[in-house]
Amino acid sequence: MVDGAFPRRLENVRMDGELPRREDLPLIFDELDYQLACQAYLWALPLVSYAQWKTQHYDVFGATGSDLVHYLSYQDRLGLITANATTPYILNFFDLSETGPLVVELPPGPTAGGMSDFWQREFAVLGEMGPDAGRGGKHVVVPPGEAAPEVGDGWYVQHATVLNIMFGFRTLDPNQERAQLLVDAVRIYPYAERDHPEPTRIVSPDGRSWTGDQPHGLDYWVRLHDI
Repeated sequence: MVDGAFPRRLENVRMDGELPRREDLPLIFDELDYQLACQAYLWALPLVSYAQWKTQHYDVFGATGSDLVHYLSYQDRLGLITANATTPYILNFFDLSETGPLVVELPPGPTAGGMSDFWQREFAVLGEMGPDAGRGGKHVVVPPGEAAPEVGDGWYVQHATVLNIMFGFRTLDPNQERAQLLVDAVRIYPYAERDHPEPTRIVSPDGRSWTGDQPHGLDYWVRLHDI
């Protein structure tokens, strides 16, 4: 290797034969740190996006791990990265280390939804395209490494790939009153509370300003550390 063979960011590194000069080695290590930080940033984009979105649900909207957030108006959906302008979205983020196996109870009717982990990999399809084919059912989400409980008819077991997950769905009925009845009929609760589940609260962004984009600067790394 000769002088000038390094990329531009390392153009000040001088060579001693075929090796960089010892006094210039810190420049190379600094570049390694920079490149690895860039890789970590890109690698964590899906994770930080969901972590930021969850923070908005909890800190801005006042939602908890037993609620659903209903994005109904155009204003409510402005913070969504890939939303369309007309479809209502209902979703939230859950930590299975806090809930244990989690039940998502869907009513019969025209809905489309699914579950994904915080790497944004889908691991379950629900609603008309799911195993109940729109007939409704109870889906128990089992944390990774746990044995699935024995369930009866009308129950479906979904195996989560990580502890932090997102569940979301859309109503497909164009009639707003019928669509709202579907939303109100959804239940989410720990499997341990299946005999006496609490009602699921529907939270609205109510026009508040929010964003699901990844934060910028050092806040990006803070959010990654938090999750």
